[in-house]
Amino acid sequence: MADISQVRLTAKLVVLSCCHTARGQIKTEGVVGIARAFLGSGARSVMVALWALQDDATEQFMRIFYENLVQGESVSECLHRAMKWMRNNGFSEVRQWAPFMLIGDDVSFHFGEELKVK
Repeated sequence: MADISQVRLTAKLVVLSCCHTARGQIKTEGVVGIARAFLGSGARSVMVALWALQDDATEQFMRIFYENLVQGESVSECLHRAMKWMRNNGFSEVRQWAPFMLIGDDVSFHFGEELKVK
C-alpha cells in the first residue's frame, strides 16, 4: 500500500480481481486497505473482491464484465450484468458470483469501434 500511495494515477478504474482485495484495517476513518490506497493515489473507482473465488468463476465473471465494459456500459451496470449472467449460466451459488463490489465513482469508457467485442 505504501508503494501505491507514492504513485499518482489518472485511472478511471482499477480492477483487483484476486481474493480478499476488499480487506483492510478498520479505523475511525473507515476501512484502510489496498482499494483506499488506489483511490488516494487518484483512481476514480476500484473494483475489489470480498472473498476467495474459484479461478473458473473469476475467469467467466471477468470475461462478461469486460465484454460489457467495452460496449460503453457503466461499471456498475457491467458488474450487475456479469452477476446476472453467472447466476443464469451454471454459477448459481452466491459465493461464485457475488464477491465483487465497486468503490468510488460509477465510471464508463468509450472505446473506439476497433476495440469493441464482436
